[in-house]
Amino acid sequence: MNSTTSAADPVSEKGGTSLWCILGLSLAVSALAINNQSLWIDEALTAVKARQPTLAAWWQAMVDEKASDLQMPLYMVYVWAYEKLFGSSEWVLRSANIPWLVPGMVAFVAALASTKPQRLAVATVTVFSPFAWYYLNEARPYAMQLGASLLTFASLYRLSLKRTVSSSDEPFWVIGFLFGVVVLCGSSMLGMIWAASAVAVALVGFSRSRIMELLRLHRFCWPLTGGCVLLFGCYYLWTLKVGARASGASGTDWKNLFFIGYELLGFSGLGPGRLEIRQGGLGVFQRHWLELVLYCFAVLVLFGAAIQRLLRPNDRKWFLKVTLIVAIPALVLVVAGLAMHFRILGRHFIPLMPVVLFLLSSGMTALWSRRSRWTKVVVGGFCLLSLLSCLSLRFAVRHEKDNYRDAAAFARAALQSGRRVWWNAAGEGAAYYQVGTTTQTNETDKALWLVNPTKDSLSALLLPQVIIASKPDIFDNQGALAGYIERVGFRKIATLPAIAIWQRNGE
Repeated sequence: MNSTTSAADPVSEKGGTSLWCILGLSLAVSALAINNQSLWIDEALTAVKARQPTLAAWWQAMVDEKASDLQMPLYMVYVWAYEKLFGSSEWVLRSANIPWLVPGMVAFVAALASTKPQRLAVATVTVFSPFAWYYLNEARPYAMQLGASLLTFASLYRLSLKRTVSSSDEPFWVIGFLFGVVVLCGSSMLGMIWAASAVAVALVGFSRSRIMELLRLHRFCWPLTGGCVLLFGCYYLWTLKVGARASGASGTDWKNLFFIGYELLGFSGLGPGRLEIRQGGLGVFQRHWLELVLYCFAVLVLFGAAIQRLLRPNDRKWFLKVTLIVAIPALVLVVAGLAMHFRILGRHFIPLMPVVLFLLSSGMTALWSRRSRWTKVVVGGFCLLSLLSCLSLRFAVRHEKDNYRDAAAFARAALQSGRRVWWNAAGEGAAYYQVGTTTQTNETDKALWLVNPTKDSLSALLLPQVIIASKPDIFDNQGALAGYIERVGFRKIATLPAIAIWQRNGE
């Protein structure tokens, strides 16, 4: 970014009108992207804690579990408070994402767009981002992180354009940057790494005189931000000391690395659902090869046009430095995933999304300005395929998540009829959907909760009439329950997304 680059003036009458339109569109799209389908495992973890009646009970639930939720303090306390105001239905819990993501979207458009074509390009790739649509529809901290990342990137971009930032606008962007950094740090432990990367970009991208000027003019904001970051850092050290960590059910391999790019770039809605990929591997992509190839071509052309612009003499040095800084935390996460048997996914790279959107919008603007019909066809095709990807994520059956709601209905009906039920799935899913579970074999009015049982432990139990089983790699990693179902004689009476319902023959 050089100082001669023009920037949008968000307070001008014309710009203000456009941003009000972007705000309205963002709110409408956010409401559309969210559905009331069943919560899946991770969302149920959020919901159970959000339903705790008091803050003390919420904290006790967090500490007792010692899982990754303990390392998401800002989001978890926020969603607990949000539930007290609006309730705990599936749609409501997911709607807690809107107040975080929409302001980030609007700030991103305001910062990057100086002309009408640029504004349309930035708004299109941001509001119709399949990645954003997917995580808007999850009751987890990822939309919060995306909103904070968009705000942080937007603020850095505007503050780097000193000649086009008025004295009245500058405090907004300084506060936006600092607020984004604090939210990233508070949203998760990994957010600390990406927040440090954002600060490093500022140190490299701004001249020394510019940094000193910002420190002097806004001297009261920096100590407050530093104190918040230090507080979160100490908190995360404590969580590590007490043994909190994410699930180690699976590790990182080349397929994870492929899927990170696949998800960040917006392919996920065009291809198979996650459950299909989990069960069928790479072969399930064959049915969607045409739309995936077309979208890949469009993305590569847009990226090529954007990078061609950024490698111009005035921008090349800055672009290469920033690329190196952004690559460092990504490399750290990959190495950590490989070394610590931790599965890294696209959601762990959310702070990279503003960079992806920036490149896509820059490429779109560059191609549209050319007097060539085929470049406009590429831009139009990209927009249509992005929209199709978003709508598929929202409405296509193949993208539905674990259906704990219907599984719980089966379990409740079986228990009420006096049948013995085994629950081989997430306990939080049962708790949210009001299925009583127990680990004691003598409590016949509750489902027996089994996680990774052994063959010997199953042989000592009374025969069940109904078995509800989900994701054997997580809940039956020795295959003991699968062998028991085949040996004793059960028939599958229902297949739900990620969950199978089995009933004993003769029942």
